[in-house]
Amino acid sequence: METLIKKKNYLAILCGDRSFGGKVRNVLSNAGYRTKLFRSPERLLAWVNHNPVDVILVGSHQQEARPLAISQIRMRFPLLPILLVADECGIEVIRESLQNGANHFVGDLSDPTVLTSTIDRLIQFRLEYLRYMQVVPHLRTTLELELPSRIELLGGAVFYLTEELFKHGIINLHQINAKIALVEALTNAMEHGNKFDPKKKVYVRAELNYEQAKFDIRDQGKGFDFEALPDPTQKQNLYRPRGRGVFMMRQFMDEVIFHPPGNHVTLIKKRATDGTLPRPYPWERRL
Repeated sequence: METLIKKKNYLAILCGDRSFGGKVRNVLSNAGYRTKLFRSPERLLAWVNHNPVDVILVGSHQQEARPLAISQIRMRFPLLPILLVADECGIEVIRESLQNGANHFVGDLSDPTVLTSTIDRLIQFRLEYLRYMQVVPHLRTTLELELPSRIELLGGAVFYLTEELFKHGIINLHQINAKIALVEALTNAMEHGNKFDPKKKVYVRAELNYEQAKFDIRDQGKGFDFEALPDPTQKQNLYRPRGRGVFMMRQFMDEVIFHPPGNHVTLIKKRATDGTLPRPYPWERRL
């Protein structure tokens, strides 16, 4: 049964070394996969554009070309798993390849089962991700946090909220600065609102859907006159800390709304319009 499943999977192989590429192809063909071998990224990209594949393997022996090729593939096909065959590869090439979009790597072909099991896992994780993508437009998430005013809780809270932005596809890695707005809002609530009194709470309510994320952050302080904040971009205020946090919130959120008496702020981040995909990918998390 396992062999029958593998025969349905189509793999594209990019390898500048004809001998090594043939070796990779033979190993995979013997395991029941269908394969197509390419020596140049341009030909691979053109072919994959019209022929669906399950995984792309990159095993070029031109080490300096590997990360660039992987980057080109990732930009064109953001959902395709990319596996680096790192035969005789230095750790820097492996690291750069992973940073440029490879999902995993195998060291060599001495044990073919390592290669085939890794491919099977990537295929399975991609299927799980595609199923998740079908559900994302219908997701509605509401969560609440009650945080004591302790600064050591700030990082964990921001991480959790930022992960929700990723999971809903509201932001991508290029918009990670949205977390700065959350840091500033929570810091203001703990420091200026509650004066770091651990008995006082910061209340967070987050509502996320396919279109946007809304964060309501409220402290137990007396509030402040938010309309009287100085403009931090003016020369005379440039090096003054007051007002800078609110300025940063406005830079990285689409809407920032203060509510009287000033101890409650609403941050709204709308979904990116550049084809942002929900992240992190399941295979990036679980390998």
